[in-house]
Amino acid sequence: MTSIPSNILSSGPSQGYPPESESLSMQSTRQSPSKVLVVEPHPTLRTVLVQRLRQDGHLTAAVGSPTEAIDLCRDQTPDLLVSAELLDKCSALRLAQQLGCPVIVLTARSAVESLVALFDEGADDVLRKPFGLEELAARCRTLLKRGRIGLQERVAVGPLEVHLLLRQVTLSEKPVELSPREFALLCALLMPPGMVRSRQELLRMAWPPFSGGPRSVDTQVLTLRRKLEQAGLGEGGGITTVRQQGYRFSLDTLPG
Repeated sequence: MTSIPSNILSSGPSQGYPPESESLSMQSTRQSPSKVLVVEPHPTLRTVLVQRLRQDGHLTAAVGSPTEAIDLCRDQTPDLLVSAELLDKCSALRLAQQLGCPVIVLTARSAVESLVALFDEGADDVLRKPFGLEELAARCRTLLKRGRIGLQERVAVGPLEVHLLLRQVTLSEKPVELSPREFALLCALLMPPGMVRSRQELLRMAWPPFSGGPRSVDTQVLTLRRKLEQAGLGEGGGITTVRQQGYRFSLDTLPG
């Protein structure tokens, strides 16, 4: 990625990323601050969100439209997008796909069905308006920590390849279709492969905060196994159950 824009607009419709040295002074223990992009049409809320996230040491930029977001990110990809659900001729989920980054969707909808639909469509987290700034900051920290578990672009285990940035899985160079939740679960099991992950660990790594439970993990593991089996990865899809501990992606079940 190229250098970060150095302009800081104290007011106005948008705010660019601050200089990296400024964020490093606020959080000296982090070698490379995370880049967070806020897309919010309301200028006051936009400014408040930027100010709060910069307190955590993030390189935070803010714009009011998807067009401005795409222009700002032509030379670099943010580590996290925080966006209003509905934008001019676009949606937060579509914008996140274009930018190739995880997204926290800010929505005014309160119906459980609507929130579940956003998760099913690929949202990494959903926050209902009105919300507290500290809650947003905590959710950002959680997603950014999860994303830094594996900074490599690709994980290969035998014939299985997981393309982290493209969010694609291939087996012997053939695509394997997974849902967003199944993809996140597979990534958690592969980082690193062979490690036993408890259900609670998998919930923290592959589910949004305060959502899902042990049964959700079991259900998703079952569907992931079936899809990997059907793709030709062998019985159990390489995922073994470790009694009273959790699940493990077992290398010895992979075909030679």
